[in-house]
Amino acid sequence: MNTYVKKSLQLLLSTLALSSLMAQAQDKSPWSVGAGLISTESPYAGTDNRTLLLPMINYEGEKLTFRGFALDYKLVENKGFNWSVILEPGQFFDSSDSDLAEIKALDDRKISLYAGSKVSYTTGYGSLSASASHDMLGHGDGAKLKARYSYPFKLSKQIMLIPSFGVELSSSKVSNYYYGVTKGESNTFDVYELGSTVNYNAGMLLSYQLNKKWNVSAMINYTQLDSDIEDSPIIDTSSISTAMMSVSYQF
Repeated sequence: MNTYVKKSLQLLLSTLALSSLMAQAQDKSPWSVGAGLISTESPYAGTDNRTLLLPMINYEGEKLTFRGFALDYKLVENKGFNWSVILEPGQFFDSSDSDLAEIKALDDRKISLYAGSKVSYTTGYGSLSASASHDMLGHGDGAKLKARYSYPFKLSKQIMLIPSFGVELSSSKVSNYYYGVTKGESNTFDVYELGSTVNYNAGMLLSYQLNKKWNVSAMINYTQLDSDIEDSPIIDTSSISTAMMSVSYQF
């Protein structure tokens, strides 16, 4: 698995989560299957854009939600307010993905698994969520804080447009593990250390409910990287853009 798969999974999970807003008012099975055709890029130097086709199996029960590799279990649910415990995959990077010899020589950044808590609140003015989680595998060995706001515009009975905006704060341990250069790791790059970093993102989802079973979605997402990440010698971009088309079937 590589950084393209990680970025694609994140976008596919976000799309499936937002698309579920359209299905909540309908009496449906909690199970669905889906697939997404995704064009994404990596921030690491010497890596090219890729297009991937990713399958997904999802479950949305009364308390438990499972989307791909992410779990959410509701502890409290009251009048639009939810408090959950979460488990979700983090990022990773296989240095062999790069075409540059100096990047290939770096250590791989292994996948993280974050466990934590999430609160969300939904009203007529949109949905706001915030989460705090910590890496359980000891790779990044740090914490992340995330917040996201989305507002659905129902253009018709079948079509919904959902813009969203978010922010993600990573602790210095996480930032250094994925974007820094440690002493003795490279003969080309100097040691590079980061503090905590903040990335901003914005997305737009267009969801079309074909019938009670089938949904088709299109989504674009833009992430503005923290300046400390941008200045890293192993990073060659200031932002990441991703686009996706997906289809899902509800049993």
